[in-house]
Formats: sequence, C-alpha cells, structure tokens
Amino acid sequence: MSPKQNKSLREKAYERIKEAIVSLRFEMGKSLNEKDLSSEFRLGRTPIREALQQLANEGLVVIVPRKGAYVSIVSFADFQKLLDTRIMLETHCARRASTRITGETLGGLRDLMSGMEPLIVARNIDALLSIDRQIHMAVVRGLDNEYIEQIASQLYDRVARLWYLSFKNLDESELRARLLSHQLIIDALDRRDPDTAEKAVKNHIEMFVERMYKTLGTT
Repeated sequence: MSPKQNKSLREKAYERIKEAIVSLRFEMGKSLNEKDLSSEFRLGRTPIREALQQLANEGLVVIVPRKGAYVSIVSFADFQKLLDTRIMLETHCARRASTRITGETLGGLRDLMSGMEPLIVARNIDALLSIDRQIHMAVVRGLDNEYIEQIASQLYDRVARLWYLSFKNLDESELRARLLSHQLIIDALDRRDPDTAEKAVKNHIEMFVERMYKTLGTT
C-alpha cells in the first residue's frame, strides 16, 4: 500500500471514529478495541491504530499502555476549563470579526440560519449541530488567522459531545431560543458593533452553560 493510500484510510478511520465519539454513539469511557473497530468500519487495523493515536493527541481518546484505548470522559473540571477557553476565544473572535468579516461571509451565515427552522421542527439534532458549528467557525474565520482557526476547531471537537448532550434535551421553544441567539450574533457583526457582538456571543455561551448545568444535574 502506498503512503498516499494509507493516509487516505487513516483519515477515513479518523473521521468515522470521531463522528461516533462526538455524537455519543461511542459513549464516554467506552473501550475501543482495534479488532472490533476494524470489523465495524471495514478498515485495516493499522489505519485504526493511527486514527486512535491522532484522536488521543486531540483529547478525545485515552490510550493506556498494555491496556488499550477508551473514549475520554469529560469531567466537570474539564467542562469548566473548556468553558473558560470558549469565552476567551469566542468573545475575542467576535470583537475582531465585527470589523473584518466580509459581506459574503455574512450572507453565508444568513443562508445557514434560513435552513434551521425546518430542522428544528423535525428535531434533526445532527444537522442543527452541524450548522451551529459552521456558524461558530465562520466567525473565527472572519479573523483570517489560521492559527486561531486550528485552535478553535480542536476546541469544538472537544466540546462537541457536550453540545450534543445539550441539544438532544431541548424542546422546540428552546431550540428556537438558540436560533435567536445566533441571529443576535450575526446582526451585531452586520452592524460592525464589537461591543454588542462580544455580548451576544457571551450570552449565547451562557445559555449553553445553563442548559449543561441542568443536564448534568449541577446547580
């Protein structure tokens, strides 16, 4: 097998395992057996092993020497750290993006928003989460800084499972409230208003935090 083919299989294994983790199909703490994964995804054990190592580097998998691998667990302490990082990163990005974001990007964000209502009615959580992430990443890309973009992407991979936990328990009115909170962010960016954009992002994150506290049973 050529190095190019091996890379392609590794990327395929990586994407499939990661999707199973972030969607909670593979629950936190689940043991990840290379043989079982190879059979499930119909891929060789080498790309599976390499994908698990990459996911371990990103914090989604834990590899214990001579014992195997398992899906990492997000503790309450981890949640607090992720929250602090999100607030620091996203409020900064919102302020900077409000003066740099292009009309084309804003138009793309509004197009994404326009497709959310039927997904809310259908409770298509996977599609809603995909749009949610696209909106957040579009704001980050408004800075045109590939280093911040890489950090944000890795952060969202780590927090994706919490997003999923949060979204799957929301009723229709709560999902629409999420929709409105995104709209307020986009409107602030459109007005080129850094203070309002920062506040809208912070309120959006606080809404997520409140829901997670309810989900985790923490007051």
